[in-house]
Amino acid sequence: MENNNNKNLLIALLITTLLIIGYTYFFLPSPNQTQKVEKKSPTKIETNRLVSNVTPKQNVLKKIKPIIINTENYTMKISPLNGSIVSLTLKKYKINNKSVELVKSEGKYNTLETVFEDKTVENLEETSVYRSNAKKITLDSNNKISRLVLTKTSGDITIIKTFTFRNNIYAFDFSVKVLKNGKPTKEEFSVYAGPDLGDLQKKKYSHLGAVALVDNNKIETDKKIKPDMNIHWIALESKYFCLAFLPKHSNSILGGYANLKGGNYVYANLSAPAQIEIYAGPKSKQTIAPVDHHLDKIIRFGMFGFIGKPLLYVLNWLYSIFGNYGVAIIILTLIIRLIFYPLSFKSYKSMREMAKLQPKLKELQAKHKGKPDQLNKATMELYKKHKVNPFGGCLPMIIQIPVFFALYNVLLNAIQLRGAPFVFWITDLSSKDPYYILPIIMGLTMYVQQKLTPVTGDPTQQKLMMFMPLIFTIMFMGFPSGLVLYWTTNNILTLLQQLIDSQILKSQEKKLKQNAQA
Repeated sequence: MENNNNKNLLIALLITTLLIIGYTYFFLPSPNQTQKVEKKSPTKIETNRLVSNVTPKQNVLKKIKPIIINTENYTMKISPLNGSIVSLTLKKYKINNKSVELVKSEGKYNTLETVFEDKTVENLEETSVYRSNAKKITLDSNNKISRLVLTKTSGDITIIKTFTFRNNIYAFDFSVKVLKNGKPTKEEFSVYAGPDLGDLQKKKYSHLGAVALVDNNKIETDKKIKPDMNIHWIALESKYFCLAFLPKHSNSILGGYANLKGGNYVYANLSAPAQIEIYAGPKSKQTIAPVDHHLDKIIRFGMFGFIGKPLLYVLNWLYSIFGNYGVAIIILTLIIRLIFYPLSFKSYKSMREMAKLQPKLKELQAKHKGKPDQLNKATMELYKKHKVNPFGGCLPMIIQIPVFFALYNVLLNAIQLRGAPFVFWITDLSSKDPYYILPIIMGLTMYVQQKLTPVTGDPTQQKLMMFMPLIFTIMFMGFPSGLVLYWTTNNILTLLQQLIDSQILKSQEKKLKQNAQA
């Protein structure tokens, strides 16, 4: 009984550590994970180009001058050869001082490349160039919407692809129509996105690949997405960005996932005339807001996301006041500490009371050595006599873990922190501290915090606890500096709280002693 009671604080810290490590390494997939190839329904045409092995496409695309679409958010280049996107760069997001290139033409298919089931229509798609109503489109506050119409005709067959762009919105419409003898026909085709996203970086702690929403609330990823699955939307995602296919005039589409030549693709199976909506941009609730079909569910903060999303809202609100996400993290941490102050005070008080009982507990251990039943009974009587809850120091800390873990996921994945500066050497809160100053400060504050925490364990446990600051320091050296800033701030506030709580409890004990003497 005594050994279990002495481990309360150790258990709380170990649970927190195990949750971080377990979630990081078991629930978040490795970015280098390779998926197995998923085969499409045999009714679709995907295998046609695999068999025909059209290799010169990349060279042809380079020779044909693309159609350029300029908006305030992105620059897009569209190939007149097949109407696919050969390049899409996001102007407002940078990597190494260069705009994020969300789409590149370097795989089996290009993004928005179509494959028709009818061989005659598909032959026309592969062998001729589209005529366009514009060579370049520029959107701004004066020209907020524009359409690009691509047309190609051979004999009695005509294919028409129409793009509808809106300024300052990352979503656009894409429609396909096939005419035979001037009349619309229901031609079945597949439209692709991939391979992967151009901004794909080999980073840990995030999912990279295909993701789909099923039944309005269930997220499926990669090989769990079945071929020709009825879904609400399907997308390729990286840590901060996504490219999604969404139905335009219904609540679902048929889509799937495939891995071809080492790249992840998603596709939608449609029947002309067809229209879908495409979202290509950041995983931000504000930019996704104009899009329907619950695409905001692609923003995920783990099992405690229902706590994380309100925390992100508060973080953004604080940023709107202070104009610095680092300051916002510090203030948010302070607010959380104030909310949980009663629980933290109770935990500290319980550990302090347990520390006072250590001499008497050792006496009981010596008295009832080799008699565990009698030792447990005597220990419980001692707790009852002094009104001490042996779990009082652990339970309040465990209750706070979901909030900590929710904020952990927010600070790890929120795009708002991408490129957000704090002070001096910390120029990006989504990246690790380049000089490891914050992790070292965090480790030192954790060490001091342990020194001020009432000791309730045996010498072996105390020695084990002394390694915790070192373990956390090493572990957090590779974490985003925004997350380390939160943990460091939390440690400093805990130190201040322990000093205040210690004075309060000493004052209370002094009054009780004076009242007893009176």
